[in-house]
Amino acid sequence: MKRNKELIIHTFIGLLTGYFLIHPISMVIYWFQLNTNNYHLTDLFDVFLENFKHSFSLHMMPMSVAFSILGALIGLGSGFYYKSIKTKEYLLYGKRQLLQQSIPSLIANGESEFVEFKSSLRHDYRQIKTDKNLEDVILKSIAGFLNAKGGTLIIGVTDSGEILGLENDYWSLKRKDKDGFQQRLILIISNAFGKDICTKIHIAFHEINAKEICTLFIEPSHHPVFVNEDNRTIFFLRTGNVTNPLTTSEVVKYLQNRVSN
Repeated sequence: MKRNKELIIHTFIGLLTGYFLIHPISMVIYWFQLNTNNYHLTDLFDVFLENFKHSFSLHMMPMSVAFSILGALIGLGSGFYYKSIKTKEYLLYGKRQLLQQSIPSLIANGESEFVEFKSSLRHDYRQIKTDKNLEDVILKSIAGFLNAKGGTLIIGVTDSGEILGLENDYWSLKRKDKDGFQQRLILIISNAFGKDICTKIHIAFHEINAKEICTLFIEPSHHPVFVNEDNRTIFFLRTGNVTNPLTTSEVVKYLQNRVSN
């Protein structure tokens, strides 16, 4: 009973709407269509009220029932739609919770064909300064996953799995928080690969050991993605735990094999 509560409520509201709203209004509209010259504007309200009441008369009951059934069916449809949305939201919430728990184990297992770590988006830990060129490294990693089978890129973690966080990256941005970080990510991704590619990349933030990290869940792209570097377009591919550039002949061969498979 509880599972079908939304369906019952929506159906009941639809039934009432059909009987008390849709049917009377349709009757009034129908009357006005047939009597366009038989009333004055001063009598408009009285005409409306009279025909509205007439729709609830006994001899109009079959029509009222028909509109009630129609309203109930519409309500039932909206109930199913609402229930499906609610179910999807519940599943997404569950996945987020599960993902939050699995991130530490993902980091503990190290880099692989589907997982890569990057210390930062634009902070150079060796020279201890902001270096925007490091954003190109992130783009190459993203392209590698897009051209392969997809994967997870975690920013704020060293190659060995040490949690560094994003604080230094935050300080390099105009908006010094995760919203500013996400905006910057989306900007460089859309500028490099196009806005349509952004739909393939899902950004999330997680807090581990009081430090915030960013996780990019990357779906595989249906078409090849290239990185522009020094007036050249380069094809990067994630193979094993490494992202490598491919030569032209390697790209052609890889794409042919992917189409055939």
